[in-house]
Amino acid sequence: QDNGRWSVADPRVPAANDRLTCIITSLDGTWHRPFTTLELAAIQSLVEPEEQFELDGLSDQAWRERIGNAVPPDAAEAIADVMGTTLLLAALGETFMLSSMPIWVRPVAVGLSVSQQVTQ
Repeated sequence: QDNGRWSVADPRVPAANDRLTCIITSLDGTWHRPFTTLELAAIQSLVEPEEQFELDGLSDQAWRERIGNAVPPDAAEAIADVMGTTLLLAALGETFMLSSMPIWVRPVAVGLSVSQQVTQ
């Protein structure tokens, strides 16, 4: 693929008409099967694995593309919360706020170590 004078064509890139079978291989040489369309939708939290799942159309490739382009519901909600807060603060004239929302800052777990010695 040559994208202009600032890039170098990679001879390993397959031709557009080559049919590929992609396999995920671990470091020890074990290969793993590709995810099914249902598994991809479950990873994106679009559907529960036990539910019946069907998207519009008959093309599995189109389904996978739509699933890959989707924003998971929990992430979409978190993004909307931050955007809403930002818009409200901007309307009030605030230009900066150090956020402590869990999406940006991981809550710190504080542990206390107590000596287990038994005194006599």
